[in-house]
Amino acid sequence: MEEPLFRINPDRNAPWNDLPDLPIHEDLYRTVAIMEQLGNAKSALGRLHGRSVAIPNQGILINSISLQEAKASSEIENIFTTDDELYQAYSEKEEDELVKGAPKEVLRYREALWQGHQHLKSQGLFNEDYFIKLYQTIKQTNDGIRPPTALIYIKQGGTGPNAGTAIYTPPRGKEILEEKLKNLADFVNDDSAYPIDPLIKMAISHYQFEVIHPFRDGNGRAGRIFNINILTQKGLLDLPILFMSRYIIDHKSDYYSLLAGVTQRGRWEPWILFMLKAIEVTANLTFNKINDILATKDAILQTIESETKIRKPEQLIQMIFTQPLTKVNHLTDAKIYAEATARNYLNELCDLGILEKKTISGHHYYLNLELYRILSE
Repeated sequence: MEEPLFRINPDRNAPWNDLPDLPIHEDLYRTVAIMEQLGNAKSALGRLHGRSVAIPNQGILINSISLQEAKASSEIENIFTTDDELYQAYSEKEEDELVKGAPKEVLRYREALWQGHQHLKSQGLFNEDYFIKLYQTIKQTNDGIRPPTALIYIKQGGTGPNAGTAIYTPPRGKEILEEKLKNLADFVNDDSAYPIDPLIKMAISHYQFEVIHPFRDGNGRAGRIFNINILTQKGLLDLPILFMSRYIIDHKSDYYSLLAGVTQRGRWEPWILFMLKAIEVTANLTFNKINDILATKDAILQTIESETKIRKPEQLIQMIFTQPLTKVNHLTDAKIYAEATARNYLNELCDLGILEKKTISGHHYYLNLELYRILSE
């Protein structure tokens, strides 16, 4: 009998300790449909990369876009916050007592996203420490790889007759998990031994991380950070700004069913096509958001220069576009203006309809109305 190209999980109630190591057989990803979708995804991602590197102040992207990615990824795990709550939390991030609940969890995700990016910039390679660092930041824990005593299994959701039953049981045993993570890291890192297009490699690696399920919790969020960090590590993006979780949350049921399709039936093609389509759609979405933000920024700067006598207008405009909510102390801490001048200028922008003054929990903020609109679309 001919050996199957991929050994599926034979028993969803038993730990899948025989999860096949990477790489998968090339016939599973070298299909006409995948190659065509790969071209579309690479084209969209290349356009985004070219646009992002041309921006002089990339703080606009670092703060605004990655914050929306953190919010969407957290929503996939049923962690919900409003834009208002999130932007307030981000503007107060140094004052920990004001940041609680879901907004705090979203900010942890964003912090983990950038910690992963910095880890790869300094060390160049994925390793066990990288994955543990993501998990510990997301969950604010000193915990590491889950021990055998953590009897983790993935349950059927919903309220139907099968709700709560096991649909998948990940590998169990610390040494097994460490071996699987090392194999995964080697597969991503070594492009000589595994010369697979990085976008396909990302799709395969994301599946592998999720089914290894190395931690007690936070694996979904860590896996989505892993996606974006692969793209920057391979030089396809300079910054982790792809808004990829937006597509996943819009197609959440497909995401989970296609993951299960690989595990239970070895159906790799639909899974890889889904991930490549997610890259294409969200690269275009992110590209359009960046263009909208920059066009609005230029229009507002022109208005300030023609209708006001505000000093250092470019520095002011950079600050109000770095995040949707600005406070007076953001301008004073950056040593742009003295406190009275900063307050007067922000109020002047309110009179022009550029900002809106808001009081939340006794604190005063200035909302950039157009930036808020663009990010919320």
